[in-house]
Amino acid sequence: IEAEEFLEWNQNEGAYIAKGNVFVQQNQSSINSGHIVARYTTSGETRNITRVIATDAVTYIEGRNTAKGDKLDYDLTTSLYVLTGKKASVEGPSGIMTATKSITYDSSDNNNRKVTAIGKARYENTDGRIVFGDKLIAHVEADGTLKTIDAYENTKVITTNGTKATADRLNYVASTSLANLDGNVEIIDKENVMRGAKARIN
Repeated sequence: IEAEEFLEWNQNEGAYIAKGNVFVQQNQSSINSGHIVARYTTSGETRNITRVIATDAVTYIEGRNTAKGDKLDYDLTTSLYVLTGKKASVEGPSGIMTATKSITYDSSDNNNRKVTAIGKARYENTDGRIVFGDKLIAHVEADGTLKTIDAYENTKVITTNGTKATADRLNYVASTSLANLDGNVEIIDKENVMRGAKARIN
């Protein structure tokens, strides 16, 4: 743990408090922010960090994934972090997820990681597909490869050829490139408009 302004180490409470361009690194993960409180277990000699609360221009890097936001609350014991801020984002090798309220990243199941974005959420895949919704729940592989996305409220998907589809709810399966839409569906394909209760779009 490094900091420009001050670094406090409280051994009784098992905590580090740092301010001013703070940098924290443990194994292959690192965090940069303006202020950090990091807690560790006082028993044993390893002093492995168990929880980090970072605020002020947070950047968290884990492998090939980069998360950014105003605040990061990371519980390392459960492999879950909550990122908040109007421009919260999580970017991996396959795409980027953004939201205006929060992004929760659960990596407890390494091969089926769950990313929940709330508040004008948006996921853009590197191939050009974009999924929108007030709430998005994505399941990804350990390397960041997208598996599925469920979108709720004000959902929209834009395909690689520019076709737009909106619905109340949406489910996208990356392996088949199929999006299932449900409720007040509207599909706009150039000058063609189709409406219905349900639809499936490739």
